[in-house]
Amino acid sequence: MTQGAAQSALAQRWLSGYCERESGVKSAVVLLAAGHALEEAAHWPGHGTPSAPLVAAARAAVKRKRALVVTPPVGSVGPGEPERIVSLPLGNDQGALAVSVQSGQESSEESRLGEFERAAAGLVAALTGVGALQRSGADTRLLHLQALLLGPQGLEQSACALASELASVLGFERVSLGLTGAGGLNVVALSHAGEFGARQGLIRALAAAMQEAMDQAASITYPLSPEAPPRIVQAHRALAGLGPGTVLSIPLVSSGQIIGALCCERAGVLRDEEPRAIEPLACVLAPLIELKQRAEQPWHKRAREGLRTYWGGRTRRGRRLAWLAGFSASLLLALLPIDHRIGAPARLEGAVQRVVAAPTEGYLHAVHVRPGDEVKSGQLLAELAQQDLLLERRKWEAELTQHENSAAAALARTDRGQYALAQARAAAARAELELVQSRLARTQLAAPIEGLVIKGDLTQSLGAPVQRGEVLLTLAPREAYRLVIEVDERDIGAIALGSRGQLALSALPGERLDFRVTRITPVALSTDGRNSFEVEAAFDIPTTGLRPGLQGVAKIDAGSAPLAWITTHRFVDWLRLAVWRWTG
Repeated sequence: MTQGAAQSALAQRWLSGYCERESGVKSAVVLLAAGHALEEAAHWPGHGTPSAPLVAAARAAVKRKRALVVTPPVGSVGPGEPERIVSLPLGNDQGALAVSVQSGQESSEESRLGEFERAAAGLVAALTGVGALQRSGADTRLLHLQALLLGPQGLEQSACALASELASVLGFERVSLGLTGAGGLNVVALSHAGEFGARQGLIRALAAAMQEAMDQAASITYPLSPEAPPRIVQAHRALAGLGPGTVLSIPLVSSGQIIGALCCERAGVLRDEEPRAIEPLACVLAPLIELKQRAEQPWHKRAREGLRTYWGGRTRRGRRLAWLAGFSASLLLALLPIDHRIGAPARLEGAVQRVVAAPTEGYLHAVHVRPGDEVKSGQLLAELAQQDLLLERRKWEAELTQHENSAAAALARTDRGQYALAQARAAAARAELELVQSRLARTQLAAPIEGLVIKGDLTQSLGAPVQRGEVLLTLAPREAYRLVIEVDERDIGAIALGSRGQLALSALPGERLDFRVTRITPVALSTDGRNSFEVEAAFDIPTTGLRPGLQGVAKIDAGSAPLAWITTHRFVDWLRLAVWRWTG
């Protein structure tokens, strides 16, 4: 690429970035010297050609060798309000920059001109650097330095590699790179150094020297040469005392903004032309360093910067219209009626539940089922120990035999009194025996219905004592379920019999089961520190594969309401109650 083509491409990139970032800029043009003539190198916007007054103002700035602020004749810039053109020469007869801005901008001509001069300083330095590199044949070296920043490594690794390469190429003992961040200037790289931990004093001195150059927006060489303009060099003097002795700090400028600084140190004296040769190189590398730094920022910071750039590029009227449009859209959305659904935790229960309780006191002898097993009606589920009842049965059998023999002997003697007494005692023993027989039969616990065992794992309780009436097992029908929804007391008023809704179970999160409300329990229950009402519901279409005990979230339709009311009614209700409580 020739020097002219490289300078034109660089000028076009700089001009596009500047005009898109600054508000109020309507058009711009850059003229560069080509021999003894000025030729157009870049213009913005990219479509069309720059206006004649804009080009004439740029040529006038070169001819007079000073910045100009002119207002073109009415009608020469097309329809709309009159524009103002700011033009200034670039460097030593390098060319000129002319920018057309709206005349209604609040800033004064002096402040606007000062802003253009500071922004154009970066363009001048970049154009000088490209020309120097072209003349010295350093294309390969520049590409190598750019490749270090465009690689897949992170900012810290790329910056360390760049600092080490610059130290080797430029002949410095140490090159440091500092970048601005949220907490101020941070030293991110030292040449030929991996860790900063043992160099905290040096890092602070480097950061102070870089900040000193950035605050003055100029390159600083210490010790100062007699021909150099006066500068504040206190931080550079302190750094020179810690290092080789000679310090050169160069601010890094990208898109007219200082993003950091480059600090170079060596033992020997710097030649006058060395800073002028390094400054263009820093201007060329600064945009790539900023690009690498932005790529590692968190997404929320990039979004905030993008939003700030978007708003900064709009006029005051455009920002007002955007705010008005956003407010109108938010108000419309808040007042738009949408479906209101009440969410509440829900669980599945059997439509009919039967319990198997201990008929008498005893000990658990055997268990034949576990939760989840399907059982038939009358199937044996568990057994209680029978040893004590068997012994009691033998006792009453023996007594019954004894009393029957006594009755027979009294009958043989025709002793009516003894006969009647023996018969009564035999009847009492027979009754006790029948009672023991019934208790023995009840030790066999059978299923009262056909269904599923949903509660009661007794396999780990064999031999344990049980009390009369203690619930051992719970059964429910196989395909008959009811849905129980725990609705908060603040929402129960919006639910009526027949209300419809949908259920999402934790075991089936991708399916939605339709149901309708069949019963509302009129008594509140306190669970987990909140009051709720149990609402029963039935499924429209029976679903296979469900199990009692499954839990999920139910959404019950409660009509339609504005979005603003749906999102704020809970807080408003709480506020009303709080005000009433405290005001009496």
